[in-house]
Amino acid sequence: MHTDHKREDPLVEMGYEVRDIDVPSVAKAAMGFFAFAIGSYVVGWFIYRYMHPEPFNVPVKPAFARRLPLSPNPLLQSNVTAKTDIADLRQAESGQLSTTGPSAIDATKSHIPIDRAMRILAERGLPVITSNEPAVTKGNTTDEKKR
Repeated sequence: MHTDHKREDPLVEMGYEVRDIDVPSVAKAAMGFFAFAIGSYVVGWFIYRYMHPEPFNVPVKPAFARRLPLSPNPLLQSNVTAKTDIADLRQAESGQLSTTGPSAIDATKSHIPIDRAMRILAERGLPVITSNEPAVTKGNTTDEKKR
């Protein structure tokens, strides 16, 4: 059976809201928000300039120019100095492993390249140590008595 009167949406009968958003109200609220934000920024800038009247063209020290601390204080590393220090250490280590010369620790000893030392060890073998001492010594964690 048809009727000529307009039937209400069934979602309204179930309690749902069927209207769309009010675009002009949302646009007015967004414009008000942005106007408030920009106005607050301008007022804040003027307050800051009033509190700090120094000119804008104050020379700024470059970020990489650092002051060294006085003698008893430690010098802290940055990422750049840490990387260059590690690179210098690796270069010194590789130089120590690939050259011959006197030892830096003991002047009566010298060092040889690691490849040569490995070749000598492969030819001669490890030294044989013979000892009649038992493996159990004072202070060891194993029992001295055999059960």
